[in-house]
Amino acid sequence: MKTLCLASLLLLAITIPARADNPQIAGVWRATLHNQPCILMNVREDQGKLSGNIIFYLLKLENGSWHATGSDPIRLIHPRIEGNYFVFEVVHAKKNGSTDPADQELQTFRMELAGKNKGVFRNAIEGQDLTLDRTDN
Repeated sequence: MKTLCLASLLLLAITIPARADNPQIAGVWRATLHNQPCILMNVREDQGKLSGNIIFYLLKLENGSWHATGSDPIRLIHPRIEGNYFVFEVVHAKKNGSTDPADQELQTFRMELAGKNKGVFRNAIEGQDLTLDRTDN
């Protein structure tokens, strides 16, 4: 059985009571699933402009144990604050692992801020919420 965090995260909500000049969004955001890394997102803020990247880990169940395989970081496209939301797009392959440009599409993601260092992707994995924890590095 394979689980890809991104497969269930087609549209994620991140509510953030912040603006681009608020450093609360800047930092390293991590989520785990089955005690394995699932998402690693780095958000930077420089003079009011947001940037960063994200890694979606492929989770595999092998011989009764979960294992995570990382990928290359994917650049956040047009990361921004819209009202109470941190919103960004990423280029994502329609077919897992495909590098064919015809298989690429933009997907939009949103994360709800549940506290100073907590974010939540609502209904992310089979209707379950996925919590991210933020650190400064």
